[in-house]
Amino acid sequence: MNKKELRKAYIEKRRNLLPDEFEFLNNSIVNRFEGLNLDGIKLIHLFYPIAGKHEFNSLLLKENFKRRNPDIKYVLPRIDHKDNSLTNILWEDDTPLAMNNWGITEPEYGTEIAMHAIDMIVLPLLAFDEQGNRLGYGKGFYDRFLSGCRADAIKAGVSYFAPENKFEEVDAFDIPLDICITPEKIWRF
Repeated sequence: MNKKELRKAYIEKRRNLLPDEFEFLNNSIVNRFEGLNLDGIKLIHLFYPIAGKHEFNSLLLKENFKRRNPDIKYVLPRIDHKDNSLTNILWEDDTPLAMNNWGITEPEYGTEIAMHAIDMIVLPLLAFDEQGNRLGYGKGFYDRFLSGCRADAIKAGVSYFAPENKFEEVDAFDIPLDICITPEKIWRF
């Protein structure tokens, strides 16, 4: 399948998840993250799950990480609609959040954090393949963002589903994942 067909198929797969199944898969992924060593991780980029899209509940992951290491700090992306780039805003307890025109919850304002300061990026995705390529919604926000991050920053995807064997289309600017967490295992690339 091409990217357009894969997007459609995986959006439908997520849409068809029953509430109990959705909750089980989210908790399974969070539990699977327990297998990751967080030593040396000081700053994590998270995404805020889009309401109604059945995205992984990264809020549960933040709670888990905070229990494991309360010293870790977090950033949330804010979209710059002029150039389709992401700005990283320090996510503190009092950071004001609002939903943008695309239904994405993001910081209204706050302390901007440089990309090179981020140690781990938890990435939203629709699908991934066995080579670590991720398929997002197609706007390219994260591909542009990842191109400016440190090479040693951990790029961690999250998926409810097992990988595709190999995507038919991989663009030169696509940046592969280092790992992808599914309910069943941690995939390493």
